[in-house]
Amino acid sequence: MKRRTLMAGLGSLTAGSVLAVGSGAFTSVSARRTVSVQTAADYESLLGLTQIGAGERSELDGTPSQLEFTLPGDDEDEYPSQDPTNPQGLGTDSVYRFGQDAGAETSGLFAVENLGTQPVQVYSTQSDTSGVPEVTMYNVETGNLLTKNSPSATLPTANRLLCGLEVDTHGVPVRETEYDVTLTITAVAAGD
Repeated sequence: MKRRTLMAGLGSLTAGSVLAVGSGAFTSVSARRTVSVQTAADYESLLGLTQIGAGERSELDGTPSQLEFTLPGDDEDEYPSQDPTNPQGLGTDSVYRFGQDAGAETSGLFAVENLGTQPVQVYSTQSDTSGVPEVTMYNVETGNLLTKNSPSATLPTANRLLCGLEVDTHGVPVRETEYDVTLTITAVAAGD
């Protein structure tokens, strides 16, 4: 799953001076500039993503570590131990909210932490919704969906937002193989 949007913006690229000779003028100019980008594990990036709970529905995986979600969880049939279930998947024409890890007592399936230098607003988007479940991030404390048109409240630096996932399966066909859905989590500087 894609964890965040990386936007590298180059402000105005202008020449230090312009020299006009006679009546001739140029219609375009180009300049090469170098952009350096370094990637980090989800929990070490400018927008840190961390699992909450034992890693049954959300877990760090790979090198560098990335946060992945599996719904229902990998070991969902083992949680909670006092009331075991054996789900085969999510039902059709339904809306589910996963606001914590399987068997967890704390709220939040994952946390989004602002490790940057300025306050941000956070939201999620899904580019392909045709024939697949629609997944949207939400704030577990308020219950509000976090979309481009309705992002989170401003998240100050060094603060985190506890999140869950809402999954809408209306119009999605039943199948035995898993759906692979890509969710993009974006942080935008507050006020931009």
